[in-house]
Amino acid sequence: MLTVLILVLLYLFVLDLSRERGLFIFVTMAVAGALIAELAFAHILRLARASGYPVQLAVELSPLRGFKEACHRSAELVAQLLGAEAAVVAWIHSDLQELEPLASAGLPGQWLKVAPHMPLAESGLQDAVQRAQVVSKRTAATDPWFSGLGQTYSVTYLPLLSSDKVIGVLGLAGDSATFKPRDDRLLSAIGVAVGLSLDNARLYDQERKRAERLQELAQIRSDFLLTVSHELRTPLTSVKTSADMLLEEDDSPPESPRGQFIRSIVQGVNRLNTLIGDLVSMARLSNSQLQLNLEPVGMGEMAKAACNLLRPLVQTKRQTLDVHFDIPGPKVLVDQRRFEQILVNLLSNAHRFTPAGGRIGVDVREEGDEVLIAVSDTGPGIPGHERRIIFEPFYRSREGSARRVPGGMGMGLAIAKSLAELHGGRIWVKSGKSGSTFFVAVQRYLEPAAERVKAGAV
Repeated sequence: MLTVLILVLLYLFVLDLSRERGLFIFVTMAVAGALIAELAFAHILRLARASGYPVQLAVELSPLRGFKEACHRSAELVAQLLGAEAAVVAWIHSDLQELEPLASAGLPGQWLKVAPHMPLAESGLQDAVQRAQVVSKRTAATDPWFSGLGQTYSVTYLPLLSSDKVIGVLGLAGDSATFKPRDDRLLSAIGVAVGLSLDNARLYDQERKRAERLQELAQIRSDFLLTVSHELRTPLTSVKTSADMLLEEDDSPPESPRGQFIRSIVQGVNRLNTLIGDLVSMARLSNSQLQLNLEPVGMGEMAKAACNLLRPLVQTKRQTLDVHFDIPGPKVLVDQRRFEQILVNLLSNAHRFTPAGGRIGVDVREEGDEVLIAVSDTGPGIPGHERRIIFEPFYRSREGSARRVPGGMGMGLAIAKSLAELHGGRIWVKSGKSGSTFFVAVQRYLEPAAERVKAGAV
């Protein structure tokens, strides 16, 4: 600017104009130059601000998790940033080939309730949807959504993109004298920022609703299991009490049909009581209603108790129970009754799938800060595709059915997994053709320093 003024002064000097006239021309050109510079600076400033609109929109919209809220906020923000008086966010229904308005800004409050869906074939927005291009209309008079604004309003539609796919459009309307969004690249960038934010909010909404539905179904299942268990326990208790009394009063030889029938009733009731107990455990675990009574217990001590409980069952199939652990063994902070239930379930599973004359192994050892217990069998093994899903509730192996292995209800391993995780531990399986090994790992219990000193003094 200074260079221009110097050149003007030299030019006036050469022309030898009068002092007053030359000064007038100089001042006029100086003022004009200042105005041009101010307008140029304002234009550059507007461009700089506008180039930051996509980032600003992404920052404003990304924290929003509700899809409807994100749609309404998008319409408000874009209209505000671009100087539009009205805005509409519409979603594409690919199956119906139409645009559905989901949110608006600057239009009457009841507009959304009566706003029509716009068929793509009749919308004039094929370029926006099929080619991801900005579409402008000189007047809003013929537009289905903005026609009520008047003849002097112009309309612009931005394609909303997510993963290079047009998922909707954002319509903007404003007075033609003031609303002139001419930079299609900027508008396209805004469409990408808004489209990504809305699609993320939509996906988050879907996952949230799905999680709520799954939680609702889990609650229904849990309530059903608890109700059924409660209704079954009362009559079963009466049947077992009556059968026990008959067995005590029975003077016939054990081999007599009468005695065998009564003992079959008692065994059947005991089996049903076990299943009901599993149902109750499953229901409480799924609802996080189970409370643990934690105490330091030796892992070897719990392994011995579980083995003693299952030993008579193991002997019925002439199976060998091979144990490798010390008593009491390394200590862990657990609910003893619940943790023994894990071991009993794993041993029961090993007994079920190990053939007559097979071997079941129980091994306890320390690995770093953890105590590991392994229950192995010489059964048919578990196919690779089943090793993750065998811990799912009520899952029963098809391989077991094919090999005529008597199956349970599919709750034992699921309960074991839930209880292990409730103790802060983990459970997994390794399997091959020669059998399977189930592992449970929990944190080793470290005694307080005072207790260690006391134990050393003794």
